[in-house]
Amino acid sequence: MGFSVVIASFIVLIGFVAVFSTVATVMFTSTQDLTFAANDYIIKQQDKINTQMQLSVDSVSASQCQITLRNVGSKTIFFQNSNGYSWNSIIISYGSNTQWHSYTVETYTIQEIKVASTNTTLNPATHNFVNPGEQASILVDLPSGAEPIASQNIVSVTFASYIGAAASSEGVMQ
Repeated sequence: MGFSVVIASFIVLIGFVAVFSTVATVMFTSTQDLTFAANDYIIKQQDKINTQMQLSVDSVSASQCQITLRNVGSKTIFFQNSNGYSWNSIIISYGSNTQWHSYTVETYTIQEIKVASTNTTLNPATHNFVNPGEQASILVDLPSGAEPIASQNIVSVTFASYIGAAASSEGVMQ
């Protein structure tokens, strides 16, 4: 009788140790994963805060808009396309009091990149990004089949970057 109590107690002790080590491992791994996720979130939020843009609508016609995007933050904005996916999107909404149309445009033309407040231009084919203190002139065509922009329509343009920062402006077709 005495020997079986020792063996049973030893088996119960091994079970407690196994359960405790499993729970401790799960808690440690979960805490580590939460720490990594929190750090990643903080880094992305810092990138978003450091990305500051100003957008102006320069001109509006029936089928296109000319906009200027200025990088006034401390992070570079890249104009990349990967396998047909554009890193940045432009959203155009226009209309009058009765009806509005909105389109997401992934294909737009970077006409010129220049250092802000100067005449120094950079080739968009080789300089496909906007550093802090630079600006890009962008031509945005409405998608095929889109309703034309009518005279006196309010046009709202939003540039959404791959980082999550956005800049918006409005214009009117004269």
